[in-house]
Amino acid sequence: MIHLLQEIRILKQAWKLHTKLIFRTRMLFVIAMILLGIVIYNILWRDIDILISVSLGIVGFILGLYIFSEMNVVNWNEEEEILKSGKMDRVGFVALGLYIVFEIGLRTFLNRYFPTSVVPLLLSGICGTILGRAIGTLVEIHRVYQMQSSEKHK
Repeated sequence: MIHLLQEIRILKQAWKLHTKLIFRTRMLFVIAMILLGIVIYNILWRDIDILISVSLGIVGFILGLYIFSEMNVVNWNEEEEILKSGKMDRVGFVALGLYIVFEIGLRTFLNRYFPTSVVPLLLSGICGTILGRAIGTLVEIHRVYQMQSSEKHK
């Protein structure tokens, strides 16, 4: 993970990342950290089950990393020699649909079985999902850049 973050920093310094892509990824991390703060506050000062909250966060993270990060398309622009956000393709739209179904299903499930603590638990799942999407975007940036670099050196 540290290697990935260093590579992203180097790409940014070399002007190989589009500013919109950097901004979107940073916003995902900022939103995830704000939600994490709210979840931690609710765990510490309200009667929220930490095991359920952490479990929902982990499930959300895994889904965000492997499925919902597909909403963020990253492409190499040959003319500008820069990594840019691309237009959402079919996989992106399917991932967006699954994301909406997951959030609605999670809210419905939590409202049925944990009506008094539905909001903090829902925020825990959303926090994990957004954090997974952010890290998935970084992984996608790495993958596209490595693929472009290997083609360039052939």
